[in-house]
Amino acid sequence: CWGINLVYSGNHIGRVEVAPHGMVRVQNGINPFEFEWALAPGQSFDAPESVLTYSHEGLNGMSRNMHAFVKEHIVRGEWKHKERPIVVNNWEATYFQFTEKKILAIAKEGARLGAELFVLDDGWFGKRNSDQSSLGDWWVNKKKLPSGIDGLARKINEMGLKFGLWVEPEMVNPDSDLYRAHPDWAMDIPGCAHSEGRNQRILDLCNPEVSEYIIDSMTKVFSSANIAYVKWDMNRIFSDYYSKYLKAQGRPQGETAHRYVMALGRIMRTLTERFPHILFEGCAAGGNRFDLGILCYFPQIWASDNTDAVSRAYIQEGLSYGYPMSTVSAHVSACPNHQTLRVTPLSTRFNVAAFGICGYECNLVDMSRAERSEIKTQIDIYKKWRHTMQFGSFYRQRTGNIHQWTVVDEEAGRAAGL
Repeated sequence: CWGINLVYSGNHIGRVEVAPHGMVRVQNGINPFEFEWALAPGQSFDAPESVLTYSHEGLNGMSRNMHAFVKEHIVRGEWKHKERPIVVNNWEATYFQFTEKKILAIAKEGARLGAELFVLDDGWFGKRNSDQSSLGDWWVNKKKLPSGIDGLARKINEMGLKFGLWVEPEMVNPDSDLYRAHPDWAMDIPGCAHSEGRNQRILDLCNPEVSEYIIDSMTKVFSSANIAYVKWDMNRIFSDYYSKYLKAQGRPQGETAHRYVMALGRIMRTLTERFPHILFEGCAAGGNRFDLGILCYFPQIWASDNTDAVSRAYIQEGLSYGYPMSTVSAHVSACPNHQTLRVTPLSTRFNVAAFGICGYECNLVDMSRAERSEIKTQIDIYKKWRHTMQFGSFYRQRTGNIHQWTVVDEEAGRAAGL
């Protein structure tokens, strides 16, 4: 079995062709569609690196090769080999409608059950009471959080929890102070109606002023409190590819996509070097941008916004072909599930989420005493098996819709299976 992947977070193509006489040709790299790059004499261009592996042990052997490569050569920084904390995230518990009191109640219950880190998700900044405004306005909403981010973080730290925060720095809402001040910073095609997605637009990272704004604003946010974790989101597709900055510079528009990715890499490299102790988690409308490029900066990625356990069994199994469990963030969520409305036992939701970086994204305060007791037991079990679940060798087998997963910790001489 051959396995191929690309160290790149941009527009790409993977192509396999078999010639009439059986010769196989593989191409893997930047997507040539609408791509161009102007090179002056003496200049060079660095293409993304492609990763190739072979195993005589089939898909499982190929996956273990890829996992070992990613863990040793892609993931970097102090979180490279460090066990990841058990997170409680408030998103599906509150969405945008929260107060400091409500957040503290969820965090307190999470601490009592054994969680280790609380993450405040979308809605803490600007006038952000829905997805219609304030992206780009990275200052705290004191109406919701009168103690500010610093005060909230201190209160949560006093509970014995670390504190994390959600951001979406690459985006801007037309209804924001940033857009009103710099409409030219947003990507849109002159003379064409914008294909709006989630009421937001993509900032033109090709423009150095935009990149510096993101670096400066995120530096202020990340240094404003004792922040141990950052979820970096990006919630819409690329569609209106047009850089007004490149137009003014006389550069071809075919450079836009790749220049965006290069600028994003510089932003992430700068911030992760400034804040080496923060655990960064990548996210792009869920599990998009799950690639080796982003993993060079962020050691883990949110697997999908679909948190349904049955759906996640297929999603996480698909990811397992190329990515180790130490990079796959998975949460136990509310029931009925908010995306599929499926009713799934709490034990099933945990069994699936345990094969990865396990966390909880539900309203712990409103759950029954029996459910909270079960979650406490789950967290105790996960802590005992965490190193095996996150860093063990992964084996999978599936017959029809029956998934069988096993992780093996060779050094400790133990294994866990589902």
